[in-house]
Amino acid sequence: MIHYPRLLALIITTALITITGFSQESVFSKKDFGAPVDIPMYLSGTFGELRSNHFHAGIDIKTQGVEGKNIIAIDDGWVSRIKVSTSGYGKAIYITHPDGYISVYGHLSRFNDTIQSVIINNQYEKESYIVQMFFDKGELPVKKGELIAYSGNTGGSHGPHLHFEIRDVATQHPLNPLLFSSIKVKDYFRPKITRLVIYPVDLNSSINGLNDTLFLDISGWGADHKISNLDEIKISGKVSFGISTYDLMNEIPNKNGVFSTKLIHDTNTVFELEMKRLSFNTTRYINSLVDYGYYKTSKTRVVRTQVDTNNMLNNYSTVINNGIIEINDTLNHHFIFEVKDAYSNLAQLSFDVMGSLNNPPELIPSNKDSKNTSYFNYSKKNSIVTDSLTALFPANCFYQSFDFTYEILEKDTMAYSSTYKLHDKYTPVHKNYSIKVIPDLVDTIIQNSIYLAYSADNKDYNYLSNKTKGDALVAKTRSLGYFKVLMDSIPPIIKKVNFSDGKNIAKQSNLKIKIWDEKTGIAKYRATLNGSWILMEYDPKKKLLTYNYDELLLKGKNEFKLVITDLLDNKTEFECEVIY
Repeated sequence: MIHYPRLLALIITTALITITGFSQESVFSKKDFGAPVDIPMYLSGTFGELRSNHFHAGIDIKTQGVEGKNIIAIDDGWVSRIKVSTSGYGKAIYITHPDGYISVYGHLSRFNDTIQSVIINNQYEKESYIVQMFFDKGELPVKKGELIAYSGNTGGSHGPHLHFEIRDVATQHPLNPLLFSSIKVKDYFRPKITRLVIYPVDLNSSINGLNDTLFLDISGWGADHKISNLDEIKISGKVSFGISTYDLMNEIPNKNGVFSTKLIHDTNTVFELEMKRLSFNTTRYINSLVDYGYYKTSKTRVVRTQVDTNNMLNNYSTVINNGIIEINDTLNHHFIFEVKDAYSNLAQLSFDVMGSLNNPPELIPSNKDSKNTSYFNYSKKNSIVTDSLTALFPANCFYQSFDFTYEILEKDTMAYSSTYKLHDKYTPVHKNYSIKVIPDLVDTIIQNSIYLAYSADNKDYNYLSNKTKGDALVAKTRSLGYFKVLMDSIPPIIKKVNFSDGKNIAKQSNLKIKIWDEKTGIAKYRATLNGSWILMEYDPKKKLLTYNYDELLLKGKNEFKLVITDLLDNKTEFECEVIY
């Protein structure tokens, strides 16, 4: 039967699409979009690609490994939003088009002269590199084919490229750009299937005599993929399946995401997933779609057919019996996984499973400590409360019900509390939960220097929060693992790059300086020339601040000052005189 919570989500989504006048297919009917770049289009990322905690909402267009390529408006419209950030899309432009679409261009290096002037004026007005502006129709109109910006590597980008999206104005849902006939890339290659996984669903499930997950390597190509390291699969009881895939395109080596995944059992389609459109409200359900624990272990993402009880992802087009197959006979069962890219290039994996009525399967021993275990019902509020730790989990924080384990470890010499282990990093968390830790008694001198830290593996700890409530440190997080209280009294570090005190800087076009903080991270920075605030662009990936010369740089001597503050309010100041 159909998974009913998922069916309700699909009904609501369909109703919204009907109200706004778009069907799933007609929304892709526009045929005259232009290309967003004036160079050949090759992709380093596809729509719906599996990413950390989200699906990729657009396509990543390669810019020949460099910044500064022309970025072009794909249609007439107006700039409705511009955002400049040190994370996410970095410098990004949003263009609203009059026929119901929005195009998005991210990771830009700079905007065209008109837009650049508007943004810089706003940055100086707010004395902030990070800004966001919204515009009405008519303020910044653009024409199809107009140069709007230059490609870059800003924000969360890991290399020069253009992140490009098309969204439906009515729902704000990102749409798959490759389903529009006028936006084409060269792709005649079929996807590749690399791994098949078979999961036991309950303790009565038997896979080759064991109640344990079976991982199988896949070889072959196109329609001839096959299991490469096992001759026979015997199953009894309820199981689900998983598959690891990637897509290839002409002339480039990138391994990109696929468009659709389908599982056929004998002659029936029992599971199908498609990447036509996405919802930002449901994108985090990717952590339920994939085998999250296996990804955390192997860095390989496996798409699971089983739909967790609290999985409301609306990209499933078919799910029978929650993606679970029950085999209670001794017959041969034929399965086919079909994987396609956006251009319907097809890869297939065919395999047979023999039903088995064996004795109860051999169970894999559990390492759980029952005295530190609480059963968490996913649909209810749950909590862990000790003398010095409180963790409060809201209803629907998890994708399914399970036994939650916790442990209090001995305090290490550098900590100001015990170490608290909340379950493990292999279990995904959908909603923020709150955690409160009462630190050890500390001297009033260092009270403002302690913070709550998190680690996935009890090795490298990262700043989580220094907020307090009463005598406790408090935070909200969506990660499980290790928590403890640490101290940071060390100020940030400043390192000059291309200037120093007394240097003549007339033969260069900018000032560059590196900043970083070893423990908690940079909270804010402020740079001035001759007492006036100046715009310094911040690239956290390179730990780099850059001031591009403007009218505030005067002929002769200039007094430069930079103040950096970390998240614990530790400050570092740097001053020097430069000559222009």
